[in-house]
Amino acid sequence: MRKVTLITAVFFCCSSLVFAQTDVGSITGKVTSKGEPVVGANVGIPEIQKGSPTDVNGSFEIKKIPAGEYKLLISAVGFDKVTKKIIVESGKSITVVIRMNESLLELDQMVVTGTMRQTYVKESPVKVNVVKAEQLQQGKTSSNIMDLISSVNGLSTQLNCGVCGTNAIRINGVEGPNTAVLIDGMPLMGALASVYGLNGISPSIIDQVEVIKGPQSTLYGTQALGGVVNIITKNPAITPTFTADAYAKSTEEGNVNIAYSPRFGQFEGFISGNILRQENFFDENGDNFNDLVKQSRVSLFGKGTLLGKNMEQRLNIAMKYYSENRTGGLEAFSDDLRGSDQIYGESIYTNRFEFMTEYRPAGLNEQLRLSGAVTYHDQDSYYGTDWYDAQQGIVFGQATWDQAIGSNFQLLTGTTIRYENYNDNTPATSDAPDKRWIPGLFSQGELKAGDFTFLAGLRIDHHSEHGFVTAPRLSSKFSPHNMTTIRLSAGTGFRVVNVFTEDHAALTGSRKVVFTENLEPEESKSVTASLEQIIPFGTNPMTLSLDGFYTHFSNKIIPGYDQDPDLIVYENLDGHSVTQGFSVGLEQNFTALPVTYNASITIMDVYTEENGQRRALTYAPEYTGVFGATYTFRSLDLSLGYSGNLTGPKRMPDNYADNFGRSSRSPAYSTHDIKITKEFSNVNSGQGIGFEAYLSAENIFNYRQGSPLVGAGNPFGPEFDTIYTWGPIIGRTFSIGARLNLR
Repeated sequence: MRKVTLITAVFFCCSSLVFAQTDVGSITGKVTSKGEPVVGANVGIPEIQKGSPTDVNGSFEIKKIPAGEYKLLISAVGFDKVTKKIIVESGKSITVVIRMNESLLELDQMVVTGTMRQTYVKESPVKVNVVKAEQLQQGKTSSNIMDLISSVNGLSTQLNCGVCGTNAIRINGVEGPNTAVLIDGMPLMGALASVYGLNGISPSIIDQVEVIKGPQSTLYGTQALGGVVNIITKNPAITPTFTADAYAKSTEEGNVNIAYSPRFGQFEGFISGNILRQENFFDENGDNFNDLVKQSRVSLFGKGTLLGKNMEQRLNIAMKYYSENRTGGLEAFSDDLRGSDQIYGESIYTNRFEFMTEYRPAGLNEQLRLSGAVTYHDQDSYYGTDWYDAQQGIVFGQATWDQAIGSNFQLLTGTTIRYENYNDNTPATSDAPDKRWIPGLFSQGELKAGDFTFLAGLRIDHHSEHGFVTAPRLSSKFSPHNMTTIRLSAGTGFRVVNVFTEDHAALTGSRKVVFTENLEPEESKSVTASLEQIIPFGTNPMTLSLDGFYTHFSNKIIPGYDQDPDLIVYENLDGHSVTQGFSVGLEQNFTALPVTYNASITIMDVYTEENGQRRALTYAPEYTGVFGATYTFRSLDLSLGYSGNLTGPKRMPDNYADNFGRSSRSPAYSTHDIKITKEFSNVNSGQGIGFEAYLSAENIFNYRQGSPLVGAGNPFGPEFDTIYTWGPIIGRTFSIGARLNLR
């Protein structure tokens, strides 16, 4: 509670130092098309970076606008952009009515991940997949981003432990630790946090998720071999003043989320608190172990923006605290029995703190940006009788300069410094804590030449153990007309591995961990190509996406489960590993009908080749599919959402088949989810009360893989293992919830 009070006090203290601005006005209005309201349109003033989405009535309001003349920009998917000149007078509110025309083209969303500066999706030379928070939750109900991320094409979550429920994000089949997870562009989630820290990211703080597949070490450094997942948090300027959201599940999980957005003068804030509790015991597969890990979790997030005299962003500060107690094992196990050699259980206490800031000095037109982050992660855990206690601190600083040279060339240069301090009770740090200083320099240039855009970049980092490491990249975009975009990219990546923090199998189960050599950093070289084609169907355009990818890994570190059933062998691969394949995606928004849908499939060939022998990589699916749809009954203010996933076969470790009678190849399967949302609203011109209730059914066909455990009858014996995981452990579940918004 002291940490909650501290976060709240900091924001209110900052806001009390800011004097209210009197020479401001406001804008209210409504956006329509053919007499019908346009819901979810973005209405903004780019000069001062203020805006608001339209509500269910097409209404909006933008407050605290400095007096002056501006251009109001209105955009929405399926409609042409509208620009309207407005004059804001001090102390007055003006009302505007905007009429939009349906468009054959899907308008671009703003992204930052591909080039480290704001640009539209269509204009970015780097392919960026953007998923809004609403799409992530169109068929599911969850307080954990890891339950929702698999709704993104090419992304999947791999359950790494059938007892404690740890999981990781795979991009195109590449192992989870190779995915760099960012929060607002800050690389905070490495190493120790990659095991349990990702579960502390609540969807309630997310505005959108930006995904780039393939190595991105040029901009984001280590851990970006497989790709980048950048979680963009909500903008305080356009969030409701107060939000309360609560749900309960048939698994007896309960969740409450409360958010408040204070605004004082030139200060805008967003504070969110999330509490989850799941303490029930389930054993539907008959292995005597809990199928669903018990959890008690508190996640707090605070974000504040201090605006300049023209209401542009000057200083951003964000803080996040995450505390979780998770327990898995036999029914009789409790936290009082941590470390017991009689009743098997796994108990993990996690505490994590994050601080992020960004400063844009006045008078430089945002050319200079200074950003930094500090994180501390503490994990106190028992896996049976094995105690694992670890702490990691990260300090990250970055300065970038964005300079236009002429009208067609943009240069971005920057420098970073990263300090990592890691200590645990394993042989990895028996002599002294692992401390690393990683300074880096990077630069990239973007050239526009007619229908072509070229992007070239280079990063140089210095690691104390491995010396200088370089990461170049080259990207190009060709747009022969506004319905076709072709992209081609090539780049490299690198990653320094910490086995005990990143591979859960090294800690759980009965196998002994063996290192046969000093591990060298993993390196990758990648080529990707993509085609985006907008196909007109009257006023209902369809977007077709084709993507191809090839990544070659050297020095690959792959846990060896097949050499000896009693060992996990870690060594650099004496050969190489390859991830290659292609994906096809469709998206369509029917403007005349309240229907949207998306469907995609990714075909993958993920293998290793060593001593002339080629083998599929364990746990990598041969294909994945994502599909979703929403239908809105406008007259009833009711929406129906559907989402589904298709997962292809995976090669499982051979020793499970050779020694325990398990299959060495998992079957293909699919899961399906449905969500119904009913809106009750008296919101008028963006002010008032909005209330909605929702009901969801997940994994509606009740598909389960069976027990993920080997040797569950003797969990303290030499055959016990927890990672025969390839599909859902929990069957059909139901959720019911409600959300309240106040403006």
